[in-house]
Amino acid sequence: MSNTPKAIFVDDDLNTLNSLRRVLRRHCNDWDIEYCQSPAAALSLMSEFSPWIVVSEKRICEMDGADFLHLVSNQSPEVVRVLLTGAITSEVALDLADIAHMLIAKPFKPESLIELLHRAKCLHELPVSPVMRKQLGSIKRIPVLPRVYARLTSYLKNDMVDLHEVARIISHDSTIMAKIIQLANSSFFGFSRPVSHPHEAVVRLGQGLVKNLVLFFGISKQCDITDIKLRDELLAQAMHIAMISRQLSAACGCLFKETNDSFVLGLLHNIGSLMSSMSFIKIEANDDTTDYCEENAVGAYLLALWEFDEELVKAVLYQNSPQNSDVITPLCCRLHVAKVVNNAQKNGISALSEASGLNYELLQSQGLHDDVVLWINQFESEEQGEN
Repeated sequence: MSNTPKAIFVDDDLNTLNSLRRVLRRHCNDWDIEYCQSPAAALSLMSEFSPWIVVSEKRICEMDGADFLHLVSNQSPEVVRVLLTGAITSEVALDLADIAHMLIAKPFKPESLIELLHRAKCLHELPVSPVMRKQLGSIKRIPVLPRVYARLTSYLKNDMVDLHEVARIISHDSTIMAKIIQLANSSFFGFSRPVSHPHEAVVRLGQGLVKNLVLFFGISKQCDITDIKLRDELLAQAMHIAMISRQLSAACGCLFKETNDSFVLGLLHNIGSLMSSMSFIKIEANDDTTDYCEENAVGAYLLALWEFDEELVKAVLYQNSPQNSDVITPLCCRLHVAKVVNNAQKNGISALSEASGLNYELLQSQGLHDDVVLWINQFESEEQGEN
């Protein structure tokens, strides 16, 4: 793939294209950008120009923008597909969830386009092979977001959010709703009174955490039936590591958002492995000379595509060797600790032993060493007491 970032913008309104050209020339002059007034012109450019991202207006006289992006996905599945549209209602998001990776509501601020191209760069820089990018882009249900998640994410972008409406949206999928209520009733979260209604579960867990749980459970449902055993193992591992991460974060005195971020990272850390357990993609054997495996790279790619924070994306990418990341954060360190604790439990050893692989130097570099050692001692003592 070329190292020069390339994009195609499609709109039959010449004034809009000129406006885009002025904005992007000022702020993204390192990009090579083509501006097309018709989908046909854009399609004829695709193979020769090789864009990283294609952005299309939805309302185009010649062809609906969504139909155009469908053709783009068939011709160049590795290209990031973005649709510019009017007010993005949950219904619109649902209708477009199978084709567009991202939706941008009009009118939009220049910052939205600048951030969009920055994200496309981040995606391009991730160590995912061209073959794997094509595989991911060819899937019709993933990596395009699960439908309930797409609808929920769209609704949560509103200035005023009604938790009753959040509950109504997740109620469209009874399996996801049941799992969220089950988690809200978990003693792990420290609540004594049980809840039985989606609205109560949303209030208890918070809309941000519920949104990411919908993603987690929505993806897990899409696994082929032949992979149920492996899927269940991966989901159980993800949930266990998420809970360990949350408990560790609380013990380290993290704020509410940091604690929830750790939980979400734990939930999604093995999404690449989950993808490889499905018949959707085929991941080749890992190269031990790299700091990451392709399963983790695939997971990082998907999270970047779904507009997760860059910190979380890098934590997933470098989870096997966080010390080698260009930016080391407490978030990735807590994931490292949670995975070590989880593996130590499986192997019947202490997470503080040399055999566990706990990176003391890494923890010391982030000022986490003492808190982590204290918490592991307490955690393992409680585990022994229960056994």
